[in-house]
Amino acid sequence: MSSYSDRQRGFTLLELLVSMTVFAIMSVMAYGGLKNVIDNSEATRDAMQRLEQVQKTVSAISRDLSQIYPRDIINTFGDPRQYLIADDESELIVEFTRSGRRNPAGLPRSSLQRVAYRTEDNKLYRVVWTSLDQAQGEDPLQAALIDEVESLELRYRDDSGKWHDEWPPLAMSATPATPKLVTIEFVLELTDWGKINRVFEVLSI
Repeated sequence: MSSYSDRQRGFTLLELLVSMTVFAIMSVMAYGGLKNVIDNSEATRDAMQRLEQVQKTVSAISRDLSQIYPRDIINTFGDPRQYLIADDESELIVEFTRSGRRNPAGLPRSSLQRVAYRTEDNKLYRVVWTSLDQAQGEDPLQAALIDEVESLELRYRDDSGKWHDEWPPLAMSATPATPKLVTIEFVLELTDWGKINRVFEVLSI
């Protein structure tokens, strides 16, 4: 009877405490591993989203600038504006006319579009006008492309091979002697990615 009774007794308090301690340690280890997996998954997702944002932004800038078209416009004040303007007097980094405007609905409108880029609060904005020759009081539409932007800088090479930081070139007016724009370089600097550089020919001019 004594031997049978010993075999039927439950855990002692010490055994229960040891079991609970081991279970607690294993739970903490398991949670730590799961948390690392979740953190790594979120970091990977964020990195992929940022990569997609960068790719879309660089693609948009490249597509716009490579389709610059030599069509001057009239602004909302009735003043003529050259097809491309990039100087220190405007809050816009660059403003220009581009071709290749999409029209999937087949609407009766021009394939040309007036586009500009600007930065504010470390964000890069793409600005568009609904018409080339702008009606009085017409406000452009703008969309934020990317954040954490340090700067967007552009350079312009003319047909003599000289690079300019402004266009039309500084101290030159819009006359037949104005150099022809043949190449554009842009440098987009991001806080996390550093500098992204692209150089391409302007084919429409």
